[in-house]
This record gives sequence, C-alpha cells and structure tokens, in this order.
Amino acid sequence: MKQTFIYKNLGIVAVILLLLASCSKWDDFKKYTKDGEVYYTGKLDSVKISSGKGRVLVSGLLKADPKIVKCRIFWNDMKDSVEYAITSSGSPAVFSKIFSVAEGVKNFVIYTYDLEGNRSVAVNAIGTSYGDAYRRKMSNRLISSLAFASNKTTINWEQMDLSTGVQFTETQYVVNGATLITLTPVTQASTTTVLDGFNYQTTRFKYRTIFKPDVSSIDTFATAFTTR
Repeated sequence: MKQTFIYKNLGIVAVILLLLASCSKWDDFKKYTKDGEVYYTGKLDSVKISSGKGRVLVSGLLKADPKIVKCRIFWNDMKDSVEYAITSSGSPAVFSKIFSVAEGVKNFVIYTYDLEGNRSVAVNAIGTSYGDAYRRKMSNRLISSLAFASNKTTINWEQMDLSTGVQFTETQYVVNGATLITLTPVTQASTTTVLDGFNYQTTRFKYRTIFKPDVSSIDTFATAFTTR
C-alpha cells in the first residue's frame, strides 16, 4: 500500500510539471502569434552567395511585404552579423549587399523583421570568402621559351592547372615610350603571346597571372609581377 501511495504521488508530480512546462511553452508561443495564427514576415527568396576577396555578396528577392523593416544576416554560429534597414515599396524588390567576412566557408542564416521584432523563418545559405590561404596556392605562369623575329617577341608559356581558377596572364611592355598591356587567356589551347614591335633582347617586360577562385566570385586575385 505504501509503495502504491508513493507511485501515485510521483505520477501527480509528473503531471503537474508537464502542465507547467506546457503553459510556459504556450506563453512563448503566444508572443509570436496574432489573432490566433503564427505571425511571420516574408523571408528572403532566391538567395545566392557570391564569393569574394575577404568579403561576400548576398543577393535575393524581398517579397512584397510592407511589414519588413530590416534584414539581419548571421554567420560564425550566430556570433557575427550585419543588419540592413529595408524600405518596402509594397512590391517585390532585389536585395544585394556586400560585406566583409573572414576567409573560409561560412553558413549564413538570414532573417527579415518587422517593427515589433517578429522575424521570418530562417533562410540558410553557404558561401566562401577567400584570402591569404588561397593566395598561397597561386603561382605565376612559367615561360618555356622566348623568340624574337620580324620585329616581334613571341612568348611560349608552360601549361597550368586550370582547377586553381587561373584566368589569364597580363604582360606589360614598352614600345616607343608607350606602355602596352596584353592579356593572354590561360587555356590548354592558348600557350603563346606575341608582342608586336618589341624586342625582349634589348628591353625588359613584366607579367603576372590573374586568378578567379570560383565562377561566382566577384573578385580576382593576381600574383606579383615577374620581370624578364
């Protein structure tokens, strides 16, 4: 009998605790409801993160929700964020913002808010910021040979690993006092640059190689110039 009494009391205590927890959760829920319905602002749609040099570009489409007054973007486990004021015209609008981010792959969490602090459902997107770690993987294109004939210099280039994001080689040289620039795409088929009116045997030239980390990147990186 004594054991039965104890079990009954424990059961009553458990029920009371569950009811208290439910009431607490209901109070929290009511904070985000209006007229009995869950109340959210419109989320940022069609989100795209473009990489950059120590920065990223976040773009998307803001819904035609006149209640939206700001947008906050979080990353680094919600420790870092940026905030942008939104002036709604009542029509869909393009959202496009660039901001600084430390190098690395980041998970971004995006919310919109109204004046009362109610927020949209979370929008998650992955993006990358590039910096010194990427620079250390870059190298200037190597020259396999040089030739001068018919009043022009021909530069023959070595092949490069295209997966590094290499784009083109920039060559600068002087002819009749004018500095000229030639851009040579780095491809399997493009391995030669011709400098008309230039003799590498009597005058020096310099060159560098330009990289783009990925197709979405808003920035390019360049090696230091090499002089020949």
